[in-house]
Amino acid sequence: MKRTLILASHHTMAEGLKDTLDFISGGAADVVAVAAYMDNEPCEAAVDAAMAALDDETEAVVLTDLNSGSVNQQFFRYLARPHTHVVSGMNLPLALVLALEPADDYLSAERVREIVGDAKSEIKYANDLAAEVDDDDE
Repeated sequence: MKRTLILASHHTMAEGLKDTLDFISGGAADVVAVAAYMDNEPCEAAVDAAMAALDDETEAVVLTDLNSGSVNQQFFRYLARPHTHVVSGMNLPLALVLALEPADDYLSAERVREIVGDAKSEIKYANDLAAEVDDDDE
């Protein structure tokens, strides 16, 4: 069983996230970046090329930048493909956990939901955290 993590965004966000993810994880996962709208080609062509590169047994975990954005919508056509998960609102904590998730079995929808929930909890307003630290110092 093989898993491919596809990072897809408008412009170069996906490429930057892939570079950072590879650096932190030591290249632990098969990661593909789809940077849409960079070469005057339709987004659909870039998405189709990324998905066509996967064999039928490869699990595809797709992270996109914007929920209901054009890049995200292009992956909707692949939701019926077996072993395919599409998640919007990608960030480094989400990508890192998915990259390091054991690939000895396909991810369940429940596990993907759990990972998404954990990634959401990593979003913090740092000003509030600084105020909590100051309160603890008194």
